[in-house]
Amino acid sequence: MGKKPAPAAAPSKRPTSRPLIVLSGVLLGAIWGTVMWVIFELAGRDSGVRGWIYLVFTLAMMGGGVAAFFGLRESRAAKAAPPEAAPGRRGRKR
Repeated sequence: MGKKPAPAAAPSKRPTSRPLIVLSGVLLGAIWGTVMWVIFELAGRDSGVRGWIYLVFTLAMMGGGVAAFFGLRESRAAKAAPPEAAPGRRGRKR
């Protein structure tokens, strides 16, 4: 049996921008705040628009903070790891 040809080098993946990660966390938090507000309204809590603004703002800021933390952690891990052991790669080197 002959040796398998070496696979072509994978194109380098451009890292995701941190502002995009944080904005996606803010957006997800705002959507979750709206969902929570609807649940509270259906449960009988009458908070109105002020309650909706409070929940959306609070959960959006929490989502942005969590996304910033985990985005920073992931970017540091990707910089520290050699390309063979980068997160997200499947299989093992043979």
